[in-house]
Amino acid sequence: MNAGRILITLLLVVGLSSPALAAIDFFGTARVLPTYYKNFDFNDDASDMFVVNEGGLAKGEHLRAELRLGWQAKGDKWSVKMITEADVIMQKDTADRSFYAGSDKGVNPNTGGEFGIERVELLYAFSPLAELQTGWDIRALDIKTGGLLYGDDHPFIGFRGQLAQNTRYELLYLPIQNMSGITGDPFDSDEINDWRVYSLKLNQKIGAFELSPFYAYSDNDNREATVHYYGVEAYGKVGIVKPSFEIVLADGDFDSGKDISSMAAFAGLELELSKVFNPYVALRYTQGDDDASDNDVEGWVGITDIGRFTPLMGMDGGILSEDIGQSYGATLYSYAPERSPLRAGLPTDNYGGISNGGRGNNPGQRIVAVGARGDLSDFVDKLSYKTQVFFIWYDETDNLNNKKNPAKKVDDYAGTTFDLQLSYALDEHFTIGYIFGIFQPGSGIEDQFGDDPALTNCVSLAWTY
Repeated sequence: MNAGRILITLLLVVGLSSPALAAIDFFGTARVLPTYYKNFDFNDDASDMFVVNEGGLAKGEHLRAELRLGWQAKGDKWSVKMITEADVIMQKDTADRSFYAGSDKGVNPNTGGEFGIERVELLYAFSPLAELQTGWDIRALDIKTGGLLYGDDHPFIGFRGQLAQNTRYELLYLPIQNMSGITGDPFDSDEINDWRVYSLKLNQKIGAFELSPFYAYSDNDNREATVHYYGVEAYGKVGIVKPSFEIVLADGDFDSGKDISSMAAFAGLELELSKVFNPYVALRYTQGDDDASDNDVEGWVGITDIGRFTPLMGMDGGILSEDIGQSYGATLYSYAPERSPLRAGLPTDNYGGISNGGRGNNPGQRIVAVGARGDLSDFVDKLSYKTQVFFIWYDETDNLNNKKNPAKKVDDYAGTTFDLQLSYALDEHFTIGYIFGIFQPGSGIEDQFGDDPALTNCVSLAWTY
């Protein structure tokens, strides 16, 4: 037997003894977003501060790039999905992906590409009743309605499955933080900076409606707080009418003895009148705290407010969902003013929120939203739109600082926002989008910061492949 035959025989033996390989599908998106921010502090006379977006720190005009490459493989009972991403502010140091002598990550946070695995989803179905799931893909408790409690891509492990023909469940453990920010001995339990969440969500289909009760337990060692969240969301469609609803209660306490008791709610109604015009109206409420000096912490703080990506009031890039934490108090993705600056000397009593920065003594909010969306392709081929107006009130203003007139409480009316989103798909692989947003301050914002409107303009150039 010559050397060639020996080699072929060995390859056949190895191939037959190796496990079968699955086909892998690759996919990706690339978005470049020329963006302009102005006056997120509502004050023309002051220099604008940097704000946080997905790419890093930015102000004024800037370019952000969200570059993703993903792959997926699956079989009858299993699937593996991974998405890599570099989401950066486009500048010289980012493009060079380099650190220079003396540079420090904390001083120059936009340096480097930060390329890595952004999302992972690993699934194995033991039976229709029990599918194992783990990774750090998007999971949510109420993103189909108001997004008041939780939706994010934190790490998770758990099970989901079909309990009956019209009944599903999802059980998750979310290790949001584990031993982060330790300054002393990592084996000293007082230094362990933990925050973990346990959740259970049920989905019951009743005719044309989905009824979904959910529960979450937040064991927030970082903030020395434990909170039980009890909620339910419902949504569906009857003819041209699409109603949706959510209510969530929070009950817990701090190790210090302070009690946490709060609530949040959402209700919306959309009418599918035509291809061109689908109007909606919605109400969003988060309870505010009326006295930061007492032992009752009543300001609503969810695990992650995900208002930006909800189907009715959500808009990816709408002005209220940008980082307005320095003034109104709503951080990136959220709508609730959970980081509103309070009067000097008052405690903040944080117990959750994005990056665990939500303040339990925040003023809360009441929003009345009116909007519409539609497909304009009958007039301009492949053009669609969404537009909306938010009328925003604080729920409580006792803890806020009235700089304009210190002897008076801050006024309830925070302001009015307007957003317009346009999308034009040149073909299935390239879309141009545009978002304009303005936040016109009301008397409540003027009492604290200024009377100049905040603005955002964003163009989206998106490739899908």
